Amino acid sequence: MEEFKYVVENSKYVKINYNKITEFVNELESPNYEHWSKEINLNLSEREWILLAFIIESMNFCFWQKPKWKIDYHGDLMSGSNALFFSIIKEVEKKPKFLNIEYLYNLKKQDLYDIFKSVEGKISLFEERYNNFKETISCIYNNKNFYDELFNINSDILLLEYITNHFSSFNDKSIYKGKVIHFNKRATLLTNDLFYLSKTIHSNLKNVNNLSGCADYGIPRTFRDYGILEYSDELKDLIDNEKEILHDSEMEIEIRANMLYVIEKIKEKLKEKNIVTNSVELDNLIWLIGKKNKDRKSIAHHTITIFY
Repeated sequence: MEEFKYVVENSKYVKINYNKITEFVNELESPNYEHWSKEINLNLSEREWILLAFIIESMNFCFWQKPKWKIDYHGDLMSGSNALFFSIIKEVEKKPKFLNIEYLYNLKKQDLYDIFKSVEGKISLFEERYNNFKETISCIYNNKNFYDELFNINSDILLLEYITNHFSSFNDKSIYKGKVIHFNKRATLLTNDLFYLSKTIHSNLKNVNNLSGCADYGIPRTFRDYGILEYSDELKDLIDNEKEILHDSEMEIEIRANMLYVIEKIKEKLKEKNIVTNSVELDNLIWLIGKKNKDRKSIAHHTITIFY
């Protein structure tokens, strides 16, 4: 929270309208969170669920590029992160051996590419996704104590730190005016996944209430639609004309940090109304609100990155 506050207090391109936060909170209902695993029917062991989460979140980033990549999953057309999730799940359904670490370690680049065959477009940044996948699988394969180490962690923050310390592609941080700002969007999602997918980890952690939200594209757009985030003319011009906002630029860092700070402020205001939630659950609720908003006018900022 203090890192995000530092960016908020020094922001040049992004400003928070606190009155609009109050209006937004007054319209919010209590989050009714369900983890994505509830939508799928897979009979997996605890360790297979863990491996599945690491695989999916290692490649879960940057789906805004056009043409949109879409896959068919049992007659339903999926795009974006859903296309990634269900491409992997479809492969697990077809090949139970897919979640064998030896099999994954020897998986060829073409094999992974074939998993992402589409009905429309093609998956973007494939080389980057493949590199993340290989790093993740290699780290697990070469660490004979991997599961023991995971099962000995007893807090969400320590699990997040374990992930970012052992898997470089999950270590999502930026330097802003001389200060390190930790975002760790995919590591946050993975920590949350492991909490819900592993009975052992769930029992050890007890909760994931210390995690922040997940700084990405969709929620800043929603906050802009609701007037909560206000952008400078220079930033508005770039976003509205779909120009790239460079990763690690001041503009990008300000968008992400202000978004996360707003989530914490919304959480505080909900608590005042006796509605208690954690940042990941709240993040999910706001993401769904944005997705369902038929009057959406704002455009998401465009950044090419492996981190969200």
